[in-house]
Amino acid sequence: MGTKYNNDEIPASVLHNALAFGTTVKGDVTTDGDFRLDGRLEGTISCGGKIVIGETAEVEGDIISVNAEIFGKVVGSIKTSEVLVLKPTAIIKGIITTQALVVEPSAKFSGTCNMTLETDDSEISHGNLFSESMPATSSLTEGYAAMGNISDDNDKLFK
Repeated sequence: MGTKYNNDEIPASVLHNALAFGTTVKGDVTTDGDFRLDGRLEGTISCGGKIVIGETAEVEGDIISVNAEIFGKVVGSIKTSEVLVLKPTAIIKGIITTQALVVEPSAKFSGTCNMTLETDDSEISHGNLFSESMPATSSLTEGYAAMGNISDDNDKLFK
């Protein structure tokens, strides 16, 4: 037989939760362990471990976790305290806040991204963070212009 735990003794590494394809939940999900979503969720997911949003999954709401891998569609904010990975099939519309971001080729993202740094916020707000090591030049803005306006197709992504 398997190991038995009292509710107060269950280690987070044992907890794995899933919401299957074809299932829709309207409300908030909170878990201390890992979570995989392959269905649809309208609400907030709060996870003390890793969240995997599968290819068939859709989230309309917020995601809060330690780590996350997104294969599906998210409309809302994503906040991870460590690493967020956007896989090639990911479609994201919203606000990302993370320590580290990995965007694989073909992943689609429309919104804003804030990468947290281990520095005083006043350095960022006063523009002093890169003032000596990376002066502003026109070549930086020319590089962005050469990439084109990625917002032209944003409305097509979510229809």
